[in-house]
Amino acid sequence: MRPASPPGTSLPFILVLAILASALGACRARQPDLKTAPTIQTQTTPDLEVVAEKPSLAGLIKNVSIYPVPGRHQDLAVSLVVFVRNSGAPSTAQGWMMEVKSPSARVPTALEPVHISGYVEMPGTNGAKVDLLKEDLALKTAQVSIAKGAQVNGILTFVLSKTLEREVSNNNTSLTLHFKDSQGNPYQTPKSVIGGKTKPTSNPGLKADTNP
Repeated sequence: MRPASPPGTSLPFILVLAILASALGACRARQPDLKTAPTIQTQTTPDLEVVAEKPSLAGLIKNVSIYPVPGRHQDLAVSLVVFVRNSGAPSTAQGWMMEVKSPSARVPTALEPVHISGYVEMPGTNGAKVDLLKEDLALKTAQVSIAKGAQVNGILTFVLSKTLEREVSNNNTSLTLHFKDSQGNPYQTPKSVIGGKTKPTSNPGLKADTNP
Protein backbone atom coordinates (compact mmCIF):
# COMPACT_ATOMS: atom_id res chain seq x y z
CA MET A 1 0.00 0.00 0.00
CA ARG A 2 1.21 3.55 -0.75
CA PRO A 3 1.72 5.68 2.37
CA ALA A 4 -0.81 8.34 2.86
CA SER A 5 0.26 11.89 2.11
CA PRO A 6 -0.54 14.79 4.42
CA PRO A 7 -3.78 16.40 3.54
CA GLY A 8 -3.42 18.98 0.79
CA THR A 9 0.17 17.87 -0.14
CA SER A 10 1.01 16.01 -3.28
CA LEU A 11 3.83 13.48 -3.55
CA PRO A 12 5.81 15.31 -6.32
CA PHE A 13 5.99 18.45 -4.22
CA ILE A 14 7.45 16.49 -1.29
CA LEU A 15 10.13 14.98 -3.54
CA VAL A 16 11.16 18.45 -4.79
CA LEU A 17 11.58 19.71 -1.23
CA ALA A 18 13.71 16.69 -0.33
CA ILE A 19 16.03 17.29 -3.33
CA LEU A 20 16.47 21.00 -2.46
CA ALA A 21 17.29 20.16 1.13
CA SER A 22 19.93 17.66 0.04
CA ALA A 23 21.50 20.17 -2.39
CA LEU A 24 21.69 22.91 0.26
CA GLY A 25 23.38 20.53 2.68
CA ALA A 26 26.03 19.68 0.10
CA CYS A 27 26.75 23.37 -0.59
CA ARG A 28 27.22 24.05 3.12
CA ALA A 29 29.67 21.13 3.35
CA ARG A 30 31.80 22.55 0.53
CA GLN A 31 32.01 26.12 1.93
CA PRO A 32 35.15 26.84 4.03
CA ASP A 33 34.81 27.84 7.60
CA LEU A 34 35.50 31.56 7.40
CA LYS A 35 35.66 31.89 11.15
CA THR A 36 38.78 29.69 11.36
CA ALA A 37 40.66 31.34 8.44
CA PRO A 38 43.90 33.06 9.65
CA THR A 39 43.98 36.85 9.65
CA ILE A 40 46.83 38.38 7.61
CA GLN A 41 48.10 41.68 8.96
CA THR A 42 50.21 44.08 6.90
CA GLN A 43 52.61 46.57 8.39
CA THR A 44 53.95 49.59 6.54
CA THR A 45 57.57 50.54 7.27
CA PRO A 46 58.28 54.26 6.94
CA ASP A 47 61.02 55.25 4.49
CA LEU A 48 64.29 56.08 6.26
CA GLU A 49 66.53 58.71 4.69
CA VAL A 50 70.10 57.42 4.49
CA VAL A 51 72.81 60.08 4.16
CA ALA A 52 75.94 58.69 2.49
CA GLU A 53 79.26 59.70 3.99
CA LYS A 54 81.42 61.87 1.74
CA PRO A 55 85.20 61.76 1.28
CA SER A 56 87.19 64.37 3.20
CA LEU A 57 90.74 64.73 1.90
CA ALA A 58 93.57 66.99 3.03
CA GLY A 59 96.97 67.40 1.39
CA LEU A 60 100.29 68.84 2.48
CA ILE A 61 103.54 69.60 0.63
CA LYS A 62 106.32 68.53 2.96
CA ASN A 63 109.45 69.03 0.85
CA VAL A 64 110.37 70.69 -2.47
CA SER A 65 113.32 69.75 -4.65
CA ILE A 66 114.27 71.62 -7.85
CA TYR A 67 116.93 70.49 -10.33
CA PRO A 68 117.67 70.74 -14.07
CA VAL A 69 116.03 68.04 -16.18
CA PRO A 70 118.78 65.58 -17.23
CA GLY A 71 119.72 66.23 -20.83
CA ARG A 72 117.46 69.32 -20.96
CA HIS A 73 119.22 71.93 -18.86
CA GLN A 74 116.94 74.69 -20.12
CA ASP A 75 114.04 73.00 -18.29
CA LEU A 76 113.59 72.77 -14.53
CA ALA A 77 112.13 69.79 -12.66
CA VAL A 78 110.22 70.24 -9.42
CA SER A 79 109.69 67.17 -7.23
CA LEU A 80 107.40 67.44 -4.22
CA VAL A 81 107.03 65.12 -1.24
CA VAL A 82 103.30 65.17 -0.55
CA PHE A 83 101.00 63.67 2.09
CA VAL A 84 97.28 63.03 1.60
CA ARG A 85 94.95 62.02 4.43
CA ASN A 86 91.29 61.01 4.29
CA SER A 87 88.90 61.50 7.22
CA GLY A 88 85.74 60.58 5.29
CA ALA A 89 84.48 57.84 2.98
CA PRO A 90 87.13 55.87 1.03
CA SER A 91 88.18 57.74 -2.11
CA THR A 92 90.87 58.11 -4.70
CA ALA A 93 92.74 61.39 -5.22
CA GLN A 94 93.05 62.50 -8.80
CA GLY A 95 93.27 65.47 -11.16
CA TRP A 96 96.54 66.70 -9.66
CA MET A 97 97.75 70.13 -10.79
CA MET A 98 100.45 72.45 -9.49
CA GLU A 99 99.75 76.19 -9.37
CA VAL A 100 102.86 78.36 -9.52
CA LYS A 101 102.91 82.00 -8.46
CA SER A 102 106.18 83.72 -9.25
CA PRO A 103 107.44 87.27 -9.85
CA SER A 104 109.06 85.92 -13.01
CA ALA A 105 106.72 86.27 -15.98
CA ARG A 106 108.36 83.35 -17.81
CA VAL A 107 107.41 80.74 -15.23
CA PRO A 108 104.37 78.58 -16.18
CA THR A 109 101.43 79.04 -13.84
CA ALA A 110 99.55 75.70 -14.02
CA LEU A 111 101.15 72.30 -14.61
CA GLU A 112 100.13 68.64 -14.62
CA PRO A 113 102.49 66.04 -13.12
CA VAL A 114 104.82 64.00 -15.32
CA HIS A 115 105.52 60.31 -14.80
CA ILE A 116 109.24 59.67 -14.97
CA SER A 117 111.63 57.01 -13.73
CA GLY A 118 114.88 57.61 -11.96
CA TYR A 119 116.36 58.22 -8.54
CA VAL A 120 116.78 61.61 -6.92
CA GLU A 121 117.92 62.79 -3.52
CA MET A 122 115.04 64.55 -1.80
CA PRO A 123 115.39 67.08 1.04
CA GLY A 124 114.66 65.58 4.42
CA THR A 125 115.65 62.03 3.43
CA ASN A 126 119.15 62.11 5.00
CA GLY A 127 120.86 61.61 1.64
CA ALA A 128 118.74 58.65 0.59
CA LYS A 129 117.70 58.49 -3.04
CA VAL A 130 114.05 57.97 -3.95
CA ASP A 131 112.59 56.03 -6.89
CA LEU A 132 110.33 58.62 -8.55
CA LEU A 133 108.23 56.10 -10.48
CA LYS A 134 107.65 53.79 -7.53
CA GLU A 135 106.63 56.70 -5.30
CA ASP A 136 104.56 58.52 -7.95
CA LEU A 137 101.67 59.83 -5.84
CA ALA A 138 99.41 60.54 -8.84
CA LEU A 139 99.55 56.84 -9.78
CA LYS A 140 99.27 55.56 -6.21
CA THR A 141 96.19 57.57 -5.29
CA ALA A 142 94.41 56.97 -8.62
CA GLN A 143 94.67 53.18 -8.46
CA VAL A 144 93.78 52.49 -4.81
CA SER A 145 91.27 54.34 -2.65
CA ILE A 146 92.51 56.01 0.51
CA ALA A 147 90.64 54.43 3.43
CA LYS A 148 89.00 56.47 6.16
CA GLY A 149 91.65 57.53 8.67
CA ALA A 150 94.50 56.48 6.36
CA GLN A 151 97.38 58.59 5.06
CA VAL A 152 99.29 58.13 1.80
CA ASN A 153 102.58 59.77 0.94
CA GLY A 154 104.46 59.98 -2.33
CA ILE A 155 106.18 62.22 -4.84
CA LEU A 156 104.80 64.43 -7.59
CA THR A 157 107.13 65.74 -10.29
CA PHE A 158 106.49 68.69 -12.58
CA VAL A 159 108.58 70.25 -15.35
CA LEU A 160 108.92 74.02 -15.77
CA SER A 161 109.92 74.41 -19.40
CA LYS A 162 112.50 77.08 -20.31
CA THR A 163 112.95 78.02 -16.68
CA LEU A 164 116.18 78.42 -14.74
CA GLU A 165 116.59 77.70 -11.05
CA ARG A 166 117.41 81.31 -10.23
CA GLU A 167 114.02 82.40 -11.63
CA VAL A 168 112.12 80.58 -8.89
CA SER A 169 114.57 80.43 -5.97
CA ASN A 170 114.58 82.95 -3.13
CA ASN A 171 112.05 85.29 -4.80
CA ASN A 172 108.90 84.21 -2.97
CA THR A 173 107.78 81.82 -5.73
CA SER A 174 105.04 79.67 -4.20
CA LEU A 175 103.52 76.31 -5.11
CA THR A 176 100.01 75.03 -4.41
CA LEU A 177 98.63 71.62 -5.35
CA HIS A 178 95.05 71.18 -6.50
CA PHE A 179 93.31 67.79 -6.68
CA LYS A 180 89.88 66.12 -6.48
CA ASP A 181 88.27 63.13 -4.78
CA SER A 182 86.29 60.39 -6.57
CA GLN A 183 83.11 62.50 -6.38
CA GLY A 184 84.76 65.50 -8.04
CA ASN A 185 85.03 67.63 -4.90
CA PRO A 186 88.04 70.01 -5.15
CA TYR A 187 90.87 70.37 -2.63
CA GLN A 188 94.11 72.30 -2.40
CA THR A 189 97.20 72.16 -0.22
CA PRO A 190 98.53 75.08 1.82
CA LYS A 191 100.92 77.28 -0.14
CA SER A 192 104.57 76.22 -0.07
CA VAL A 193 107.34 78.74 -0.84
CA ILE A 194 110.40 77.44 -2.73
CA GLY A 195 113.41 77.76 -0.47
CA GLY A 196 111.26 78.25 2.60
CA LYS A 197 110.73 75.84 5.47
CA THR A 198 107.56 73.80 5.67
CA LYS A 199 105.31 75.19 8.38
CA PRO A 200 103.75 72.72 10.83
CA THR A 201 100.22 71.84 9.83
CA SER A 202 97.23 72.51 12.06
CA ASN A 203 95.69 69.20 10.90
CA PRO A 204 96.83 66.55 13.43
CA GLY A 205 96.23 63.84 10.84
CA LEU A 206 98.98 65.08 8.55
CA LYS A 207 102.40 64.34 9.95
CA ALA A 208 104.70 66.90 8.39
CA ASP A 209 107.82 65.55 10.10
CA THR A 210 107.56 61.99 8.72
CA ASN A 211 109.88 60.89 5.93
CA PRO A 212 108.33 59.03 2.94
